[in-house]
Amino acid sequence: MLEAHRTSAGLLLALLGQAAMRRLRDAHTAHHLSPRQFQLLGLLHDQGTTGQQELGQVMGVDPSVLVTLLNPLEADGYVSRQRDPADRRRHVVALSPAGATHLAAAAHAQRAAEDELFSGLDQAQREQLRQLLLTLQASVHPSQASPCSPPAADQC
Repeated sequence: MLEAHRTSAGLLLALLGQAAMRRLRDAHTAHHLSPRQFQLLGLLHDQGTTGQQELGQVMGVDPSVLVTLLNPLEADGYVSRQRDPADRRRHVVALSPAGATHLAAAAHAQRAAEDELFSGLDQAQREQLRQLLLTLQASVHPSQASPCSPPAADQC
């Protein structure tokens, strides 16, 4: 019975999640980004110019938290915020060329951290794990589901 408690899927996910977060945070911090800022830059890279409110919804963060993520990125020249010409009440956020370059360097560091983290898995197992995590994410946070969540994952 004790073994079942120590190796329950939820506990293992939580403990491994902490270890993964430490490694990824170190990779991001080396590039002066938080994991959430890395996520934000990645969303802008993938989706293009996006409304500030929509960014917060996709990321699942409060608007005030989003502003604290955006302000330093804007100050560093990685993103720009403009009023939407079609709706002056709305702000749109765009990834700058400097932001795209910075994201690429941080993504390289993240891949290196992930390669270390997942070194015990072959490529097929890594893909299986990614698919399982996307499925889990979609069930836990439906509003944050990736467009690459199953069943659309084969198109990504």
